[in-house]
Amino acid sequence: MNNSLYDMNNAELRQYLSENRNDETAFSQALEVLLSRKKDGFKYPAPQSMTYEEVEAIFKFKLNEDN
Repeated sequence: MNNSLYDMNNAELRQYLSENRNDETAFSQALEVLLSRKKDGFKYPAPQSMTYEEVEAIFKFKLNEDN
């Protein structure tokens, strides 16, 4: 995993995610770092049991959470 991702703050990680949304590896690594910083223990249902719109809404909410 890219160690510089750990040096980024949440806003920088969100920007990195936006810039690398078509690079599956880079996006996955950055998302893992961002989600590892999550403070609460709320668990979302498995994506397979959710509609595309529900999953999209969660991602949009999470990406805008610290703005």
